[in-house]
Amino acid sequence: MILRITGFLLLLLFPYSIFAQSSPIVGQWTGAINIQGQDLNISVMFTSSNGEVDGVLDIPQQNAFNLPVDVPYLSADSVHFEFQTGMGVASFHSLIDQPVPNELKGVFKQSGMEFPFYLERELADAETSILSELEQVISVDLDTHTLTGNLVTPDEAENILIILASGSGSQDRNSGVAGFEVFKEIAKELSDAGYSSFRFDDRGVGESSGEPDATLQELGDDLTGLVNYFREELGQFQKIFILGHSQGGITGGLAAKQSAVDGLILMAAPVLSGDEIILEQIRQISAYQEIPDEIVEQNLIFQKAIYEAVRTGEGWSELEEDLTERLKSQIDELPEQQREALGNLDDFVAGQVARQLSGAKTRWFKSFIETDPAEVYAELDIPMLAIFGEKDIQVAAETNSEALNDLNRENLQIKTIPEANHLFQLANTGMPGEYGILDKEFAEGFVEAIVEWLRAQS
Repeated sequence: MILRITGFLLLLLFPYSIFAQSSPIVGQWTGAINIQGQDLNISVMFTSSNGEVDGVLDIPQQNAFNLPVDVPYLSADSVHFEFQTGMGVASFHSLIDQPVPNELKGVFKQSGMEFPFYLERELADAETSILSELEQVISVDLDTHTLTGNLVTPDEAENILIILASGSGSQDRNSGVAGFEVFKEIAKELSDAGYSSFRFDDRGVGESSGEPDATLQELGDDLTGLVNYFREELGQFQKIFILGHSQGGITGGLAAKQSAVDGLILMAAPVLSGDEIILEQIRQISAYQEIPDEIVEQNLIFQKAIYEAVRTGEGWSELEEDLTERLKSQIDELPEQQREALGNLDDFVAGQVARQLSGAKTRWFKSFIETDPAEVYAELDIPMLAIFGEKDIQVAAETNSEALNDLNRENLQIKTIPEANHLFQLANTGMPGEYGILDKEFAEGFVEAIVEWLRAQS
């Protein structure tokens, strides 16, 4: 059985990034590890920045997503990449038989065991080619950095532009999650309906520069800069809307407060504050996984202690001691062979504690738990459409739509898509573990709701 780390920090959208094709392995790959005749499906997204290649790994059958991948060795004829598990390092090694390979085959190693694996590159399909004929790359210079993305302008388009704002984590312009390129698909659907769109690489991702660890307010400023560019410098659109997925709804709202935005589309965007959203995620996912109530309560208390440390800057040492004790207790329960595979246990535990707390020590996370989205939306005087997925585990439809209704806003339309998850796929449970195994398409009614609302604003 392949083991993994389960982090305590649940983000609104599992981040991926696709960088420019500066390495022969950069891109999306899917395949499997063959374990005693059984395939364990895996998906790897390799990225490249400043000449360094890394990535993220998904294991859908184990509900494991966005596991950081290191690539310590890459040459013209072979590649070695690895990721951390609760049992130590797991590694892959494959030969490369052509300059730009479409297939990787080799050996997967973990805890002294070896299994064959294969990966195949996901290639662009015909629909992607059609979309590329209608788009151009545009770079927008802001005060301290540059944002680069794709402007799609269909033939005989409406004189309207929709700027797409991504969710949490450093994401590329296509916002790929578990192999589903959400923003590329939205851009195609909007194009088919006659609407232009602009999707862009986040700060420090792909062709965009800047510091990736940015606050929500700074990300809102990025959107403001884009709105001003398309409004004042490019000047070809009469109306500009922002469509924000998850966290992108908050940053879109912040931009709308300070720029000439004609409307805002909230796509599974939180209305509750960030700290409440994460606590609710813990409760829902724990209930689905049938985790005992006493364990859930311990996790909630620990999560609240993190919030307090983030807000005050105090209590980190106590949190580190608490987490260290938990990890050591878990390791003590492992078989001796598995404990030995971890190497120096003190070093291993210290590394895991630092890794798990690092996300909570970012500027982004502090702004995330301290920003109240409801206050942002309440101050807006523009048309808004809020769409939720009925089975969304990450931003629950019921609680967030109720909070939005409580604002008593005019020009607000709220719609819930039946059976849809956080990515608006037709879902079974709504759990993130399904994202990679569901059809990579939107549930019926999602695109239609956006297009109908846009036409009403024309």
